[in-house]
Amino acid sequence: MIPRKYVPAGMRPRLDVEPVPVRVVFERHESGGRWQAVSWRPVAIEPGEAGDALALRLTLDEAEGYYLNLTTAEPSIFVLWRHPDDDSGVVAAGDPAPPHALAVSASYNEAGRWMDGGERVDRVPMPEAMKAWLAEYVTLHYVPERQRKKGGDRPSFMPRQEFAAMIERERAAGVPPEDEP
Repeated sequence: MIPRKYVPAGMRPRLDVEPVPVRVVFERHESGGRWQAVSWRPVAIEPGEAGDALALRLTLDEAEGYYLNLTTAEPSIFVLWRHPDDDSGVVAAGDPAPPHALAVSASYNEAGRWMDGGERVDRVPMPEAMKAWLAEYVTLHYVPERQRKKGGDRPSFMPRQEFAAMIERERAAGVPPEDEP
């Protein structure tokens, strides 16, 4: 773990955060369409019970994704889901079986990877209690990457004399070398 210079009073980083069991609530919509009469979509996240297969897990690797999610106007939980009989999501008119969620995440980055892989991912509003829980985790574990200095106007191939003259001009102007903080 990256050492932090600031940790809020009374808080200690915990690396072993227990997963939070959840349930995804799906809503059925009658579209009346010829090709797809019924469609499903996730609409809410509810607390689950211990031992449920579906749980929201927090990992250090996804701290940036949690931060990005929390800093939006509407923080969300991302749901990766499929219909039990058909991966296309098309539901027959008389089929009462709801789809099932395969995974949930609070990380923008993880949801993006799922979508890049061709998965069906929808977002649902994050419950208020989860916002506070996730915000505490982000406060303790998210450390923004230091921005790297750009190479500037230094060409890759420059005659030695021109390079030496450029260095002298920078020293005279008080510009520190790139490898110094």
